[in-house]
Amino acid sequence: MVMHIRGLVGDGNDPDPYVKTYLLPDPQKTTKRKTKVARKTCNPTYNEMLVYDGIPRGDLEQRELRLSVLSEEGFWENILLGEVGIRLRDLDLAQEKMGWFALGSRGHGTL
Repeated sequence: MVMHIRGLVGDGNDPDPYVKTYLLPDPQKTTKRKTKVARKTCNPTYNEMLVYDGIPRGDLEQRELRLSVLSEEGFWENILLGEVGIRLRDLDLAQEKMGWFALGSRGHGTL
């Protein structure tokens, strides 16, 4: 579940952020999930479930959840505000994990 994001930094204007996730590796991008766009905020609240059904637990434990926060820019290319990689083998998937994850730029912020 994607709940809250705090302290996003845009280009001087409040961004229109949304969250996109993938379970990596995913060469065909079949695991892509997205939240709705939150309008004009640096501290959005989503409370959205991004569900991955039908993936065996052993397969999940070999994957990384890549979470990217982007700002919707209309006709222009969307702007990456930050991202984080969460290695699922480092989590107890039978237990709920609640916490804040620091966003980094592309290639950074892996937990």
